[in-house]
Amino acid sequence: NEVALHGVPNTRPLSSGDIVNFDLTVYKDSAFGDCSAMVMVGDVDEDARDLVSATRECLYGAIDLVRPGIKLNSIGKFCQEFASSRGYGVVAEFCGHFIGSELHMKPNVLHVPNGNGLVLRPGMTFTIEPILVEGACGAIKGPLSDNWTIVSQNGGWSAQWEHTVLVTEDGVEILTKPPQA
Repeated sequence: NEVALHGVPNTRPLSSGDIVNFDLTVYKDSAFGDCSAMVMVGDVDEDARDLVSATRECLYGAIDLVRPGIKLNSIGKFCQEFASSRGYGVVAEFCGHFIGSELHMKPNVLHVPNGNGLVLRPGMTFTIEPILVEGACGAIKGPLSDNWTIVSQNGGWSAQWEHTVLVTEDGVEILTKPPQA
């Protein structure tokens, strides 16, 4: 709901209408993978459904940009423009990251305009994980008293989707996309 990230499970049961992000990290064959997805619980209102859908669309739009020769900061520019066009803010303080033998590697992958003009090359592996917030501002506050949970400053609901991607010779491969059932 209004938890932007790092929400710690507690005794509050999930209720119809909630939206929840599940973030999963895997370590296999000496490499990390990181992904997250939103789940809508029961009868979710249209505004929350639109937020969840738009955030997923933002992720996949950013992934579609990835290929050799583009600059890393084009991802942030796209995410900010996409979110703004839908009336959402983007959380700037938390970002994607390069990934491999370590979970969080530099450089960071910002979802807002920035000066990192690193040119992408085949073999680069990183996460894209925009967090969109209802309203035009992506400001956050926290951590809360649990020393972990970060919430939207305006109380607006937030959503996040994430994939780990690999820059290939001719584009991009999503490494954390589940197989089709």
